Amino acid sequence: MPLWALLTIVLALSGALFLLAGGAYRSPLMARHRLPDDKPRKVNGARLYTRVLGNMVFSSALVYVLAYAAYPWLFDETERSWAVSLLQPIGILLLYDAAYYCMHRFAFHRWAWLKRVHAVHHAVRHANAIDSLYLHPLETFLGLALLMACTMLVGPVQPVVFAVVFAVYSFLNILVHCGLDLPVFGLRAVSYLARKHDIHHTSMRGGNFASITPICDILFGTAE
Repeated sequence: MPLWALLTIVLALSGALFLLAGGAYRSPLMARHRLPDDKPRKVNGARLYTRVLGNMVFSSALVYVLAYAAYPWLFDETERSWAVSLLQPIGILLLYDAAYYCMHRFAFHRWAWLKRVHAVHHAVRHANAIDSLYLHPLETFLGLALLMACTMLVGPVQPVVFAVVFAVYSFLNILVHCGLDLPVFGLRAVSYLARKHDIHHTSMRGGNFASITPICDILFGTAE
């Protein structure tokens, strides 16, 4: 399957998850599972939806542009063993998790100009799914560029391997912002990450910087 088709499928599934998670958060049936919210919300209306829609279009276009611009360094369509095809996405995601932890902790929370960029996302103190796209376009670019760089370092990979990596990256970005605590088998890990990220959103001085796993926060003493 060509790269453009794989990326389109992942983006479509991400859109479906975005709508599902947002609908679940607003459902009265999920009221008792909601994490605390701003009352009243400070980011709402046109301010929220303009940025979210803009980032939706920008991030979708950006992944195609970056993937095809870096195609010779990212991708190799040679058949690989099942072991390599399994280990590559794990390696990319673990490398990205560590690299993003550093970027998030030091660049976004300590460097003055990037701190102002990241402050856009932190304007939401208690997030739900829609807020996963409430961020500065530069932060969107840096996150995707970092994912591509980690893929280059581990790769080159088959397009389907990158599609798996991009799906995990995209889905988790939505789920850690879902604003729900669901003590249900299979969702406890997601709920754990959502709780931790909700704590992170309450302050620019807190911890819980990791994106995919809590490993770096635990190792470096920034878990809250």
